[in-house]
Amino acid sequence: MKKYLLLTIVCFLVSVQFSKATHIVGGEFELTSTDSLRYIYKLALNLYFDDINGNPGAEDDQIYAVIFNKRTNQQVITIPLYKTGGAFIPYTNPNCSQSNLRTRLIRYEQNIFLSPDYYTEAAGYYVVWERCCRNQTIINIQSPGAAGNSFYLEFPPVHINKKTFINSSPIFTIPKGDYACVNKPFTFDFGATDADGDELRYSLVTPFSGHSTQQTPSPPSYPAPYDEVIWARSINLNNVIPGPKPLRVDPKTGVLSFTANRVGLYVFSVLCEEYRNNIKIGGVRRDFQLLVVDCPTTIPPVVQLKEKGKTSFYKEGEIMILKASQEDRCMDLLLSDANGGTNLKVKINPINFSQDMVSISPASGTIRNAQDTLRSKLCWSECATSDVTNPYEFDVIVEDDGCPRPEADTLRVKLIIEPLPNQKPTIETDLPGNTALIVEGNNLTFNVTGIDPDEDNISLEAVGRGFILSDLGMSFSNGTGKGSLKLPFAWNPICDKLQDDKVYIVDFIVTDKRCPNTDKKDTVSVRLQFQRQPNQKPEVTTTLPGNSISVTVGESIQFDILGTDPDNDPIVVKAIGRGFSLEEAGMQFRNGATGIGTLREPFLWVPDCHALQLLPDGKFIVDFLLQDNSCSPNNADTVSVEMNVKDIEFTFSRDSVPNVFTPNGDRFNETFQLYEYLPPDNCKDQFVKIEVYNRWGKLAFESTSREFSWTGFGFPTGVYYYMVKYRNSHYKGTVSLLR
Repeated sequence: MKKYLLLTIVCFLVSVQFSKATHIVGGEFELTSTDSLRYIYKLALNLYFDDINGNPGAEDDQIYAVIFNKRTNQQVITIPLYKTGGAFIPYTNPNCSQSNLRTRLIRYEQNIFLSPDYYTEAAGYYVVWERCCRNQTIINIQSPGAAGNSFYLEFPPVHINKKTFINSSPIFTIPKGDYACVNKPFTFDFGATDADGDELRYSLVTPFSGHSTQQTPSPPSYPAPYDEVIWARSINLNNVIPGPKPLRVDPKTGVLSFTANRVGLYVFSVLCEEYRNNIKIGGVRRDFQLLVVDCPTTIPPVVQLKEKGKTSFYKEGEIMILKASQEDRCMDLLLSDANGGTNLKVKINPINFSQDMVSISPASGTIRNAQDTLRSKLCWSECATSDVTNPYEFDVIVEDDGCPRPEADTLRVKLIIEPLPNQKPTIETDLPGNTALIVEGNNLTFNVTGIDPDEDNISLEAVGRGFILSDLGMSFSNGTGKGSLKLPFAWNPICDKLQDDKVYIVDFIVTDKRCPNTDKKDTVSVRLQFQRQPNQKPEVTTTLPGNSISVTVGESIQFDILGTDPDNDPIVVKAIGRGFSLEEAGMQFRNGATGIGTLREPFLWVPDCHALQLLPDGKFIVDFLLQDNSCSPNNADTVSVEMNVKDIEFTFSRDSVPNVFTPNGDRFNETFQLYEYLPPDNCKDQFVKIEVYNRWGKLAFESTSREFSWTGFGFPTGVYYYMVKYRNSHYKGTVSLLR
């Protein structure tokens, strides 16, 4: 309450200084879902500001929008919206700007969180902001300079029946800054878009004035209902802008239209409601104003169409005929403007054909005076064709650069276009009889030629019946050309994917590319077969007796792989480890070694402890696969080699270890050494150190070298205890030092 009181006091002080400021043209709210998973929305207000009559001091840097519960009208939250930018609203024709009409868009926005635990009211919510004042020159309401604005938007709950309900409000298109001419038809796009695809319905409503006044231009927002502006005498919703055709809004498109009979500034409001499954879920009001002025009297431009070779112009309702014999397929357009000194633009609006069938050149030009004529050509593509039962219909539209909007003339034309002669293209190959039998080891090439008698652009393509060309080793680069095109076809058979005596059919197609979706095509088909040659099975052996060997870690394994082919074909050998890779195990073999008829390839391996980590049982089996280059089912042979690798075995017996040494200088048995008796390192256990202690447990000697030597220097005669430490085991014993 204190915040609202302070805001009211500040607004009152501002209103004293700017009580005569008239600045608001109109505006509308937007509520857009930006993160549906986190219920984040962007709330924004577009405010249209009179940049001519408005006082800059009346432009707020920050506004406060308030959300109310629609069922209870209780306030939910007040949200500050910050000014984020602005821009002048453009005219349809920038040259038509008037010094007394310039509107600026000011944008306010803020990201907000609509909690799914709180915004669950089935009747929905509304957001409002109130601000005074409107332009005091408005003529269709009473006391316009003292009339306030209530900007208003309704939105549904964000959670319905425990489910997220995602919705963004309709977004009005940014309006033009145009004015209307008295006694002339005027249209204005007030349509909106909806991100959710909801149905939009438009209607004229009486603008809200709300609670803001000249004395309190920006009061705290109150809940509904809101006071409406009071229409001037004889004004109501049926003639907001009076005239022969009062202001109306198309209920489906939002397009405004009217013909006014009185100059002046008119305010109005359009309500855009959104429906989902025929149920209203929200709506937004846009306030705006339009200026009607007394424009200079102008005459619309005129467009005329004339056939080649004729002196008279086309008249609406006639049916023109464009003969196939006409060379350039063009017609003359003559554009004129009795006003003179104008720029004209001409365009075609097709009714029952596509725009790419016709072109205009030039499409614009300048009329210097009333007697001047701008000439243009309307030309048809080679593909354009229509008949008596379905002639082309189109509008030729010419526009000037008049103000506030271009004036136009439209000529509706019906036209029959006779099709141009178009001969079918042909295609052939230089493969004799369009058949071929390819024996294994050979390949095939031939050329495919397409010809179009009309010298049109053509394309060539190849299609395999029931197969993809590249899967069988066939290649053909589809291409295009003009008039004629020759492209090569090649086949290098992939024999393991081919069947003997099966006929493979390839269709080559030439297409006339003059027009899209043409049926001007020709096809030639070739029949191809593949035949394998007789083949004897190759043989692979090794020089390793019995193809089996057992070794200890660190011992070398060497043998050769021998391959032979009775047909003296090229052969290749590969080695495959069962459950391991040769590289990981450290085996040396040239995988993929080749030969002609015979080959000999060495295998070498010195297994180490890493190998036993790969296969702890030490059983390594390698399959050596030998293949020849034929497609025969018996083109390979395999030999398997088994290599059993064992770890180094060892034992340690204290009975064999010396248990006395005599460092007395006689050069015999002078030191305590064990390296001759220590077990060797293996994959499971490795020497770490030796420690020697006296009878009281004091360390007398230690070493990390298995070739240690203890002289006993500085220690008395007696019995000493030693411990030999391996990584996974320990060995103890005693030794006597005698002098």
